Formats: sequence, C-alpha cells, structure tokens
Amino acid sequence: MSSNPRSRNARSWQYWLLASFLVVVFLTGGASRIDPLSLVILRPLSVLVCAAALVTLHRDHIRQGRWPLAIFAALFLLALLHLVPLPPMVWHALPGRETIVTIDRITGLGDIWRPLTLTPMNGWHALASLFAPLAVLLLGLQLSADERFRLLPVVIILAALSAVVGVFQVIGSAENPLYLYRITNNGWPVGLFANRNHGALLLAMLFPLLALFAATPAGTQETQSSRRIIALAATAMLLPLILVSGSRAGIFLAVFGLLSVPLLYRRPPNGRVVRRGERRLLSGIVPVAGVAAIGIIAVLMIVFSRAKSIDRLIENSASEDSRFDFWRVAIDMMWQYFPVGSGSGSFAEAYQMAEPAAMLNLTYLNRAHNDWLETAVTFGLPGLIFMLALLIGFAARCVRAWRRDQGGRRSVQFARLATVLLVMLALASVPDYPLRTPIMMCIAALCSLWLIDKDGGGSARLPATGSAK
Repeated sequence: MSSNPRSRNARSWQYWLLASFLVVVFLTGGASRIDPLSLVILRPLSVLVCAAALVTLHRDHIRQGRWPLAIFAALFLLALLHLVPLPPMVWHALPGRETIVTIDRITGLGDIWRPLTLTPMNGWHALASLFAPLAVLLLGLQLSADERFRLLPVVIILAALSAVVGVFQVIGSAENPLYLYRITNNGWPVGLFANRNHGALLLAMLFPLLALFAATPAGTQETQSSRRIIALAATAMLLPLILVSGSRAGIFLAVFGLLSVPLLYRRPPNGRVVRRGERRLLSGIVPVAGVAAIGIIAVLMIVFSRAKSIDRLIENSASEDSRFDFWRVAIDMMWQYFPVGSGSGSFAEAYQMAEPAAMLNLTYLNRAHNDWLETAVTFGLPGLIFMLALLIGFAARCVRAWRRDQGGRRSVQFARLATVLLVMLALASVPDYPLRTPIMMCIAALCSLWLIDKDGGGSARLPATGSAK
C-alpha cells in the first residue's frame, strides 16, 4: 500500500485552482482588445492567482521551470522597460519620434518625461495581460506529473464548449446574445472568442488534443473504447464547423492538426474487464452516443453548409488582399522605429501616423495581422532577438521530444503534443494574432509545462504505435 495518506485519485488544491482559473479564462479571455468588460474580472483575478501560487512556490519548482520562467521574466522586463519614463533629451533622440517632438514644440508643451512606448496606457495593459499565463505557469509547476496530464480533458471540455457555442451562434441571428463581445465577427461561429480565426484555431487544436485523449491507457476496456468513439465523433463534428467558420487559416491548421493525429495516437493496452452489469450499461451508452453524433453531423452538414461560407473560402476577399499592403507599411514602420521599436501596445496608433493616404477608409487597423511582424515593429531589435532565441530554444525542445527512444512515456507524448500545438500557434501568428488573447496565451503556458518532462523515468508508459495489445 502507498504510504501517501491522500487517495491516489485525490487532487491538490493547486490543481483545482488552476482548473477553475482556466474555466474563467475561457469565459472571459477570448478577445485581444483592451476594452472588453470581461477583463475587469480576468485581470485582477490573474494577479490574485499569481499571488496565491507564489505562497507555495519552492526552489525546486523554480529550478524545474527555469526555462519557461526565464521566458516570462524576459517578457516582463521588456514590457516594464517600455514603461519607464525617459528624460526629454533621451526620448527626443529615439527614432520615429520626430512628429511628436514637432507637436510638442508647436503646442508649447515643453519638455515632458515620457516612457519609450508611444501609448503608455496600452503598454500597461500589455504588461497586465502577462499575469494570466504566468498564473497558469506558477500553479502548473507545483502539480504532480499526473495532475499536469489530467489538465488535458479540462482543455478539451472547454474547447468543446467553444465549439457548441459556435454551433448555436451560427444557428441564430447575427445579433445572437451568445456572442460574448461587442466587436466580433457576427454571423460566424466564433465560439468563446471575438475573432473567427481564433475560434477556428482552437477547433483545429482539438484534433491533436483528442488524439492523445483517445490514447489514454487508464480505465476499463469499455472506457478506452468510449474515449476512441468520443474522439472520432468529435473529429467528424469539427470538420464541417471549421469549414463553416469561413477561416482559410483555420482550414489550413485543421489539415495540419489532422496530419499530427497518427504521430500522436498510440492505441492503449487493453484495460481491465468490468463486471457484466457494468459492461451492459457502457455498451448501451456508447451506441446511443454514436447515433447522436451522427445526427449532429447531419445537422451541421445540412444547416451550416451556407453558400457564403464556401464562397468566402474560394473568392478573394478585399480585406485578405489588403493584408499584404498592411505588411508593407508595417515593414517600413519597423525600420522607422528601429532599433528600439514604437513601444509595447502601440502598433495601432503608430500605424495611424504612417498609414498612406491611399489606404484611408472608414475602418482602422487594430493589429498588423502578423504577430511576428508586429512584435518587430513595437519591440524593435530586442523583440527580434527574443523571437530568435525563442525559436532556437523551441527547436531544441522539439528535437529532444521527437528523437527520444522512450516514445512510450506519457511525458514524451505530452511533450510532442505541446510541440504540435505551439507550431500551430506559430503558424496562426503569421496571418493573425492568436497569442494576443488570454485563452491562447494560457494554452501556450500549459504547453510549456508539458514540455518540461517533469515525471522522469518512472512515468507511466504508452504502447508502441500500432500495437493492438
């Protein structure tokens, strides 16, 4: 018998706090803007959860999570440096500030101490946004390996909730009250997000998440079979929903997610056999669930296969075509503010000063629609160095995860899942900005936990690929 007085299935308070916090993040953190009312809940709660996690954080936790913690420390330091007031002589000498210096002289404002960023308020919001993923990281470092792995179904359930919300959004009118944000893609299945591309990305992430869920070895044979059926039914339901989202990037990432499934799925060994009565109950539930899934798929295919969704995927969109024009302007901005950048959270305002007259219209550009490029514009050379170091470190982790001989270890399987999800986030950041949303930031933080490989040599093992028993 185990010497641990706590039940083997018991969970620590850190686990329940983290799971509850993820629920709040998914319900309130689907927008990238700084003005949603839901942030009034999320931002203070994130700080409080970080404080609670710091109370029980030990040196061993810090040693184990030194790399993700170092990344967050660099992010916090960079964001803070952009908020430190600078002497007028220094600020006036920074590249790209000539227009504001001229305005100061004409209006007689005199010498004003300003932070590096052109938009200090947005800079403070950018700094505050880091507390949500930091809370996930600080709590996650204190979990056991098994508890970290058991966060997988939590994420799947919350992502499935987003999918269900998206279904009801597209069934109803464009003013459906299930749209959680004032500025959103009305009429499209955005789920718990404000942007349909972000919603489609989360659905695409469900494919690799479900693959590892179906490979879970715990439980009876019927339980394992039920997991596989649930994963297959969910996959079949996701495909038409991603199609009807009208997101080109979402469809591309869905294909990427599907291609990762055979790399991640390993059929688990047969679990224990249950008593006849239990088997009868489970064998009755599974067919009913399968029939229900088929019915839902039929509804999705008939009701949701709207012509405008397909048309948008085939036809060129003016907004999509103008994205390349935005990028050309953003590249010029990067060199205009190089090497210090325009400052944290300042892209929209900096773009307004640089926008060519020929591109002016009734809308405004809130993001560069390329997070790699926007980071280079706002953070300059330090941002480029940070992204390069991040890519090199991630590449090393990928090689470590995919070249190991211990491919059957749970920790290795979760590390591989993390690499797939992070690559999807990186690809989605080329035409969009998913990591500007708290939901995706927290998913990235969770992936960093899975990459750590905490459980060592004594972790549970999964069978080799393709093994039937």
